[in-house]
Amino acid sequence: MAYATQNPDELITGINVVPLVDIVLVLLIIFMVTANFIVKPAIDMELPKADTGDSKERNQFSLLLGKDGSVAIGENRIDEAAAPAEFQRLFDEFVEEKRRSAEAEGRDLSGNQLTLLARQELTMVLQADADVSHGRVIHFIDEARQVGILKYAFNVDPTAADASAPAR
Repeated sequence: MAYATQNPDELITGINVVPLVDIVLVLLIIFMVTANFIVKPAIDMELPKADTGDSKERNQFSLLLGKDGSVAIGENRIDEAAAPAEFQRLFDEFVEEKRRSAEAEGRDLSGNQLTLLARQELTMVLQADADVSHGRVIHFIDEARQVGILKYAFNVDPTAADASAPAR
């Protein structure tokens, strides 16, 4: 509140805090804007979810392709022609697991929402022998994608890569 003094030689003893508040608000806005850049990592990555946590949900399965033409999902050997049906079974089980999990949390999700969740989370980990052709690997990725399994990863042996790397 401004007030006039009777004597022009009298000292102003009150502190004007308006400029101080303006500066503090500008600094607050600057910190809020720059905080997003500080927290964001330099490389965007999706970290794997652990299967050993509190949740009993499984979000991945392994597909093994042998050089002799053998195919296994997890520990179960299957015929190559049965792979699409097995992918569909795994996808449906994962959708059902997501439904039960949502119900346990008190959420009611539609079939489309559950399918979308399964497409976003279910991952196929490919373990192919070095002698398996590229076309065969792509064939199985295509079969999985037709079912709705859109995420996949490749399992590699890092020690084998170090041993085969050329010396510098």
